[in-house]
Amino acid sequence: MTDRPVLVTLLPSTDVDMARWMLQLWGIDYVEEPHAPIFHIRALKERGLKKPEFPLFIRGDEKIVMVEGLVARLDPETPPERRLVPDAEAEPELRADVMDLQHRMRWDMGDGTVHWAYFHFLQHRRLVWPSFTTGVPRSEKFLLTFLYPLVRRIMFQKLKLGPEDAARALARIHAAWDEIDARLADGRRFLCGGRLTIADLAFATSGAPMVLARGYGGHLPSLDACPAEMRAVIGPLRNRPAGQFIQRLYDEFRRS
Repeated sequence: MTDRPVLVTLLPSTDVDMARWMLQLWGIDYVEEPHAPIFHIRALKERGLKKPEFPLFIRGDEKIVMVEGLVARLDPETPPERRLVPDAEAEPELRADVMDLQHRMRWDMGDGTVHWAYFHFLQHRRLVWPSFTTGVPRSEKFLLTFLYPLVRRIMFQKLKLGPEDAARALARIHAAWDEIDARLADGRRFLCGGRLTIADLAFATSGAPMVLARGYGGHLPSLDACPAEMRAVIGPLRNRPAGQFIQRLYDEFRRS
């Protein structure tokens, strides 16, 4: 009997939640090893990584890093009915659209989510505490009790967070919402073609913190717990077609 694969994660990350979701849809059993921000860097180094690339999926002697690596390695292994990337020969145009959209939603809009959310959430320890500490090693939770101000300062410095940066990030988020609203205007159920693809998962996970989506694996707070200035942004995004699309995907396709 072989050991179950391990997914080493930065607990609140949007790409990590995309990885969790993909593994679920591929039918791959695994155990998650979550870590708090900053502490995840040490955990990845202890696993042999020279760069803090996450999530890290360990299966036997094989180590697969980041969403791109998981998709390239595991999607082709999956039965056709569970694959999330269209076939390059059978559906080249659809595949190109899926890959382009998922990349932009993760690296452009998703980066905007990271900057806006961290800028606002990190100012309120109670909002991020479950996301930083649920299921992490007890030593990390204990140290974070005392080191949270330092961790917050490091994250602000590394990500160059600030009011102007958050405003620019929100503009990128609104631009993505506009694009997704336009795609959904014809009544389609999925963003590309007639089935669920990684483009849907990329937008849903990258946008989940902006609507506090139920089912997100990073332990988001409730809307009522957020300050008024955050609710003023999150509420309207929730009510737009793109925001409702995110929650529908989590409700219909995400297993808790």
